[in-house]
Amino acid sequence: MKPFLVAVLIFITSVSLAAQTPSVGERIVVTASSIPESLESTPAAVSVITREDIDKQQARDVADVLREVPGLAIARTGSPGKFTSLFIRGGSSKQALVLWNGVQMNNPYLSGYNFGQLSTAGVEKIEIIRGPYSALYGSEAVSGVVNVLTTPTQSELRVDVAGGGNGLRNGLVSGALVKGIWTMHGAIEHRDDDGFAPNDDFTADTVVAGVQATPQPNLSLALVARNNRYDLGIPRNVNRTFTAFVPTLHRREKGSESQIALPIRFRAADIQYDLRLSDSERSEKFGDPDAPFGAEFGNTDASSRTARLTAQSRRSVAGVITIGVEVERASVDHTDSFGLDVRHRSRDSRSFFAEDRFSKQLNSGALELAVGARYDRFDTFGSQVSPRVAIAWIAGNSKWRAAYGAGFRAPAIGELYAPFFGNPQLDAERSRNVEIGFDRYIRQATISLTAFRSEYDDLIVYDVAANRFGNIARARAHGVEGSASRRLGNFSGAVSYTWLKAIDADTEKQLARRPKNSGSLSLGYDFNPVSAELVVIHSGERPDVTDLAPFGAVINAAYTTADVTLRYNAGAFTPFVKVENATNRRYDEVFGYPSATRRLIAGIRYSLR
Repeated sequence: MKPFLVAVLIFITSVSLAAQTPSVGERIVVTASSIPESLESTPAAVSVITREDIDKQQARDVADVLREVPGLAIARTGSPGKFTSLFIRGGSSKQALVLWNGVQMNNPYLSGYNFGQLSTAGVEKIEIIRGPYSALYGSEAVSGVVNVLTTPTQSELRVDVAGGGNGLRNGLVSGALVKGIWTMHGAIEHRDDDGFAPNDDFTADTVVAGVQATPQPNLSLALVARNNRYDLGIPRNVNRTFTAFVPTLHRREKGSESQIALPIRFRAADIQYDLRLSDSERSEKFGDPDAPFGAEFGNTDASSRTARLTAQSRRSVAGVITIGVEVERASVDHTDSFGLDVRHRSRDSRSFFAEDRFSKQLNSGALELAVGARYDRFDTFGSQVSPRVAIAWIAGNSKWRAAYGAGFRAPAIGELYAPFFGNPQLDAERSRNVEIGFDRYIRQATISLTAFRSEYDDLIVYDVAANRFGNIARARAHGVEGSASRRLGNFSGAVSYTWLKAIDADTEKQLARRPKNSGSLSLGYDFNPVSAELVVIHSGERPDVTDLAPFGAVINAAYTTADVTLRYNAGAFTPFVKVENATNRRYDEVFGYPSATRRLIAGIRYSLR
């Protein structure tokens, strides 16, 4: 990890010596509080990935651009398309809330979200908020929030076509029209990928669409929707004696995922009202006729339907006051060959929340304060109160910030009601987090450092003594995350680094799939018409579990990968070449499931604005 530490020191020095030019404050975030605010003013640990960032890397999957964000760890069970988990600041994959335009995507069956099929098609921006945010978003917002946004800011037509090794074929058509009272956008993507082994193929179709009308200055109505359908092979499984992995030629999974939202905004008498009705659904079908102990199958249908209403006043001397209510119903219908059927089960919640976002300009700087709390009542376990307070002091281009927050995760429907192992008496998982940080924003350079400490109580794990799930585990995490970026003429660069100690509070051992050391380094060259981008990702060794007998803990080896992208700007046309895993590194993100090796990709983009 020493090269990354050296890179961090170099970037910190170069940023400190950069010209003292004030930032223009054009980067707006909408996830960190109840109001849109600039990245430079928010008292939160925030990272923003833009469409430009995605284009530089020719990234096809959201998970791949998240790898450069400090505090985040990605674990994919093999090649692209396979099950992919996100860990934020040592929290479990079930404790990270994932949103699409504000619509919750987490699966209520087992709480987590599978990033395996989440394409960058139609994505304009991704906001990552680190730390507990149950005060705004309720359950699952324990360690952080990822919000994928698709609303465009300008009219455009794009066509992307790419092909590469191992049978990769990817086609995307997207467009946006921003004119008068109307904003319309859409994207259609089709992907075929033969994978890196027999029965490792992946096929997906994604459609994204949205329309927004502002017939009056005080009224806005919109409709946004997304649908993804996929079909993939699972190329390996353990043998009958659990002593080795063997090829599986007929082990398959297919499914679909959709989100739809109807946001309405209305202003009257200095009060702004926001109503959002949303529905998120996921369907998964798994089957293997040649499984070691006979044919296996699993079918899961899950949905979350939500109504959220807020009222916001900006005339208060205390700042911007937001109060809101939210109701949600989550439903699951699951059957499988093991008899763990969860049929027609649901979970209801009612919530009330409030936030005060206060800003005060003083002669020596600016004070930014966010104070909020949320009350959630679930029919399955009772109630939960989640507070959060964050403060920042901004002087010139520098921002010092601190925050405290509590988060919780409601028991998932599968944990509550699965036969044999479910426990209807489960309580919520809970967390507390404190952090301090420093940010510096300059026109051509940025730097961000954060130290944090989190405690997780009442974690839901399998209780051997009771032979069912129980609130019997505790964990602690503390660490430092940092990032810096700098542009110097035609060259640009960015670096991130995370040191994390996330341990089981009873055994004092590092939690699975959370590396102590991880980081990234990207270098860009833009000398029109040629541009190039190098992205290096490093993950240190980390504990994991094995599917092989005797099913104990193992250490997964560290790895470093490099992707190289070259583009040629020929007006409306931009041909490109990309080499993924350029050094052909053999590694497992999840122990026992080999990740993709080197692949060459070539394509062309047509763009008209």
